[in-house]
Amino acid sequence: MKIGIIGTPFVGKTTLFNLLTGSTDTNSKPGETKIVEVKDPRVKKLSEMYNPKKTTYATLEFTDTNGLDIEAGAKERNRVFGMIQKCDALLWTIGNFSGVPKEPLEQFEEIKTEIILRDLELVESRKNNLENSKKKLEKDEEKELEILNRLYEILEKEHWPQGSEYSPEEKKLISSLSLFSLKPSIIVLNSDEDAYKKETPEITKTKQICKEFDFVLTEICGKFEQELTELEPDERSVFMEEMGITQSGLDVLTQVVYEYVGLISFFTVGEDEVKAWTIKEGTNAKSAAGKIHSDLERGFIRAEIMHYNDLMEKGSEKALKETGLLKVVGKEHIVEDGDILNIRFNV
Repeated sequence: MKIGIIGTPFVGKTTLFNLLTGSTDTNSKPGETKIVEVKDPRVKKLSEMYNPKKTTYATLEFTDTNGLDIEAGAKERNRVFGMIQKCDALLWTIGNFSGVPKEPLEQFEEIKTEIILRDLELVESRKNNLENSKKKLEKDEEKELEILNRLYEILEKEHWPQGSEYSPEEKKLISSLSLFSLKPSIIVLNSDEDAYKKETPEITKTKQICKEFDFVLTEICGKFEQELTELEPDERSVFMEEMGITQSGLDVLTQVVYEYVGLISFFTVGEDEVKAWTIKEGTNAKSAAGKIHSDLERGFIRAEIMHYNDLMEKGSEKALKETGLLKVVGKEHIVEDGDILNIRFNV
């Protein structure tokens, strides 16, 4: 899953990118992409239980960009969007600290406006091509035009389209346009120590709009997160315990992103490795097996499944078997978040 980080100038985008990716390079190039582990505490618990040679977390891929400057014009806007055109979701960075040129709500509105303008241009261009086609439109093209007309009316009024109102089939028909207004958006409030967790009219209004748009909003304190990264692991644990927190804001942020874009984790466990695997919600057991290896999908026979919560409650696989909580399922069984799979196959 690829996540594009966007924001107006001087809001801490690159700082956030470096914190997320563990980079110390303050001169990272716009468009740079790095892999980030999703620090799921369940993986840590499973690793403590099985004591494997290797522990592997799920990952996300983040891409940094230039500041989205509304005064720079369409050319610069398109250059920024070109860096993240292939991303599956957007992470809007909203600066909430002294020295930021614009208030959080103004930043939010500028990003929204720039995305709407960009998408409106693409929708209008494609719509005109279909309407002026010299040949009869195919059935899929007629359906595409219908969707584009709906979108055009919404974007022209500078409203935000609700992505949840479009079916996967409809989104697929217009997927070549890579419309950012239909991609999941996560808003991260990048606050300093003075502003962190303080509710102002600006922040309240921003939260209300996020709720209307079906966005998720989370907040981090960049300075605090920077201090955490500079500590040794043991010191970090003590410091967090003294602060009364179990996870850093960055770890929470990666989990929020992971869940919000419709991803879930299943696990494989053993002495060699404990690993989290990433799949979309609604994936069946056979397809999930294919994430591990194509041979497992091709020769799939059945899957033995236990759930993380049950394992933690009962304490062992043996106890799960004795209580009937270890199931044997077929290829069409839908894998749930937290399932632990053992695939039986024959190739």
